[in-house]
Amino acid sequence: MSDRKDNGGPAFPILKTDTHDTWPGMTLRDWFAGQALATAWDARDKGYYDGDDSDMAMCAYRIADAMLEARK
Repeated sequence: MSDRKDNGGPAFPILKTDTHDTWPGMTLRDWFAGQALATAWDARDKGYYDGDDSDMAMCAYRIADAMLEARK
């Protein structure tokens, strides 16, 4: 069994054309985590959350993983 996380594939892929190669961009997992992180920062700024940066980053990826699971 693999320990690799489902990353959801590319969030904003650019397909190959005559002028450039395929560029997959960031993963959907990274996009989801970034959105969750922005919300966590806002909550911390408003005093609703007291986690440090490392804790917020780990939580953001847990939320992203849950979002990917919900898409299945």
